[in-house]
Amino acid sequence: MQQVISFNYILTDKSGKQLDASQPGHPLVFLSGAGQIIPGLENILSAMGKGGQKTVTIPAKEAYGEYNEQLIYKVKSSQLPRADVKVGDMFEVGSGEQYFPVSVTAVAGDDITLDGNHPLAGQDLTFAVDIVEKRTATPQELAHGHVHGAGGCHH
Repeated sequence: MQQVISFNYILTDKSGKQLDASQPGHPLVFLSGAGQIIPGLENILSAMGKGGQKTVTIPAKEAYGEYNEQLIYKVKSSQLPRADVKVGDMFEVGSGEQYFPVSVTAVAGDDITLDGNHPLAGQDLTFAVDIVEKRTATPQELAHGHVHGAGGCHH
């Protein structure tokens, strides 16, 4: 049975630095089983009840994956969508139907290094969470693959 789960969170890295958080009064809402949040966190939230609170560390492999050196690419600036790229820039690369995000990690003259890893790949992530609401997904939400109504999609 797929559920609609609303939760507040604070995300920190292993040093305790806050990386992200839900906004007060605006919990994150997702449809379970639809791949909308990282798998390790979804498993934890699915097992919790409304009002439940927990702090959990999700290992990298259950979050954004291990860091993959094979997703590092060296290209010439002429191969990029624009010539004036700098470290930290992000854009999509690919062709046809397959595009994926990359970030510029180094610029050495005409040589550009791109990283296709998620910025949080390879990191264990700690979430302090509390469940605000939990309900069974409607047939329409299941058919569309996302949440409808308050906190979700409005068609």
